[in-house]
Amino acid sequence: MNDACTFWIEGSWGACCSLHDLAYADMATTKLTADLELIRCVADAAGWPMALTMGAGVILFGLPFWLRARRRR
Repeated sequence: MNDACTFWIEGSWGACCSLHDLAYADMATTKLTADLELIRCVADAAGWPMALTMGAGVILFGLPFWLRARRRR
């Protein structure tokens, strides 16, 4: 089972979650830029309601994951 969308259901937006994980680990990408790109990608894959819901989640609760990805580099 793929768990690219940590603590979220997998769906047609799974590739967006994988890209978001990579963006969190990229030292040249800010958290806000990564989160906004996730929102755009999910909107394209599944529509704006899902994108805004996921976006709110990562903006509000994603900081520990962003920091952990940075420490791994």
